[in-house]
Amino acid sequence: MLRLRDKNEEGLEEEHLKRIEKTYWWNNRKPMPRENLENEFSNEISETEIHSIVDDLSLRLGNLGDGWLESSQTSPKYFEFTPIELHAITERLRLPEPTAPDVNMVADIGNTIDFLHRVCALKIRGQKGYVGTSNIVWNSLDMSLYFCKSLKALWIADSDVCRINGIKSIRETLRRLVVHYSMKRIKDLLFDEEDLEAALEVEEMGAWKCLEEVDLSFNEIKSFDESMKLLPEVRILNVSYNSITDIGSNLAFLSSLTELDLSNNTITKIEAWNEKLGNVKKLVLSENAIEDLTGLGKLYSLEYLDVKGNNIQTLEAVQGIGRLPCLEILLLRDNPVRKIVEYRTKVLELFGERSSEVKLDGRRPEPRELDTVRVRMALRKAKEEKEERERRRK
Repeated sequence: MLRLRDKNEEGLEEEHLKRIEKTYWWNNRKPMPRENLENEFSNEISETEIHSIVDDLSLRLGNLGDGWLESSQTSPKYFEFTPIELHAITERLRLPEPTAPDVNMVADIGNTIDFLHRVCALKIRGQKGYVGTSNIVWNSLDMSLYFCKSLKALWIADSDVCRINGIKSIRETLRRLVVHYSMKRIKDLLFDEEDLEAALEVEEMGAWKCLEEVDLSFNEIKSFDESMKLLPEVRILNVSYNSITDIGSNLAFLSSLTELDLSNNTITKIEAWNEKLGNVKKLVLSENAIEDLTGLGKLYSLEYLDVKGNNIQTLEAVQGIGRLPCLEILLLRDNPVRKIVEYRTKVLELFGERSSEVKLDGRRPEPRELDTVRVRMALRKAKEEKEERERRRK
């Protein structure tokens, strides 16, 4: 991954001061007075700092941008910006000034805008706390994606999605979205500010027509809100490591969803999920507090189920999924039910004639286990027939 700067947090102030000096020299053709320079790094980004940040970006992108974009065509990678850099670009364009600070057009902001127009994979990486020794909070600055017209992949980390504007610009092209440590509500990112200002209903907002993969893990999400209606083409959804207790009804709007990861949340109950998930094939529910899988009993499209690290204690709690016709992989490790004598054969028996097709806890059934299952099934069938004859006789 290509980074815009190679520095640590402690060196941020010194880097900014160097840029300020450079910008002052470009504009005045003389060194900046030291007393003025010392006052530049204050509790907000000044106009001089905006110029220094953007001019430095424009210089680098003017020299390296084309080459990086060409190489990314054969080896896809994310180009990384910080929230401060995107904020500075946004603010610089609002200034009634020429696009370049000198007559030679060395640091033309057009280089940066052209790069944003063409880049396909962008990462916004913020930080917690303050910028260097200043009073500027990393995640307190507004930024815009308005100029990102070709973006296919967006990765947001340690930032505040509420500060990101211009979402409408990427809604028609984005295919992959990753957001870590940056959101509490999904709609804070998916809803465009213009649509909200126009008081549009969700059904009237533009859908994310190309978005297929969404990773919202490691956030503070508690529920799936109405913004799910805007994601008709999403196939893979990862919402692990959040605070979800119930999936609600809005996931039903993800008509293309086939893989769902809800691991490491706080889910306790599963009730009629076939009415809420549609045709999901892979479902990961590990590390929750689930006690009963009966609510998955009609999720007939399910092929892969991971419920490791829950609180499933009895065979009756697993029995409901034994009727699923497509289930091939079942992970039950780290559940109390594994302490039952002959646990494997008793779980495999729940699948009846399909027991040989099920891979339980990473292992295919052994011939000895299948023999045991067949004997038990035969005994059970004989018992049921005997009980039926007795019932008819009476």
